[in-house]
Amino acid sequence: MAILLNKKLEVANKLREEVNFITKLNNNKPHVKVGILNLMPTLEDTERQLITVLDAKLLQVELDFIYLDTKKVELDKKEYYQKYYRPFSEIKNEDYDGIIVTGAPLEHINYHDIDYIEELKEFFKYTKSHVKSTCFLCWASEFALQYFYGVNRYNLEEKLSGVYEHYIVRKTSLMKGMDDYFLVPQSRYCSIIEGEVMERKDLILTSKSNESGPYVLESVDGSKVFLTGHAEYDLYTLDGEYKRDINKGLAIEPPCNYYKDNDPSKEPVYSWHSTATIIYHNWLYYYVYQEEM
Repeated sequence: MAILLNKKLEVANKLREEVNFITKLNNNKPHVKVGILNLMPTLEDTERQLITVLDAKLLQVELDFIYLDTKKVELDKKEYYQKYYRPFSEIKNEDYDGIIVTGAPLEHINYHDIDYIEELKEFFKYTKSHVKSTCFLCWASEFALQYFYGVNRYNLEEKLSGVYEHYIVRKTSLMKGMDDYFLVPQSRYCSIIEGEVMERKDLILTSKSNESGPYVLESVDGSKVFLTGHAEYDLYTLDGEYKRDINKGLAIEPPCNYYKDNDPSKEPVYSWHSTATIIYHNWLYYYVYQEEM
């Protein structure tokens, strides 16, 4: 229906052809308040991807981007945060219908060595009492599963990068309208220990891949959703990551099942867009809004 940005982001000007932005909520139409804790270094790319998938047909989405006060960043990024984002210290007494916590390129770092980890724990604790449903992406899903449930991760022998076939293990509301098999990008160096998930009666393994492991996990009450992959990625995100790693001199394989004919000299194939739309809209409708549409 529409996106209301409480602080107008620069990226909004680039999305006017794709996203319906509004400047005021219509109180006669359904709306939800959503916050995004953006931990990624590529702020604008992540903003664009998530704003696009949250533009739901049946809801007005009031959107805040949030940052952690203790996250060490360069001066220009700090100024960007202060201009366009809200600090956690400012919102910690407010309620949100939904929160998204993005991933971060931190898989090679021990949790305890991350400068803002204590504030992130505080943020996780905050979501338990102030948010209907929180969605954790990639690295954030790994740390959140460890924090909330004691489910651990393990290091992969090489980076998992590409577009993988996943299937539904359990048909929850998050999977409404999904095909039995669907494609999702993955980009990570770790994976969740599936056996530890299966030991928990308060966790649901909703979707997985035979190649890349667990993808969607949920708390039984829907208050927490964990997505190990990146359905929100746009067409060229994996391409950009691959070229970045090559330029760093890393010995890395091209993302699998991504380029036409698996040839990195050719264009990527956009095979997961409908998956992203369905998953994020289902989360908004059934977990965040929580009323009949």
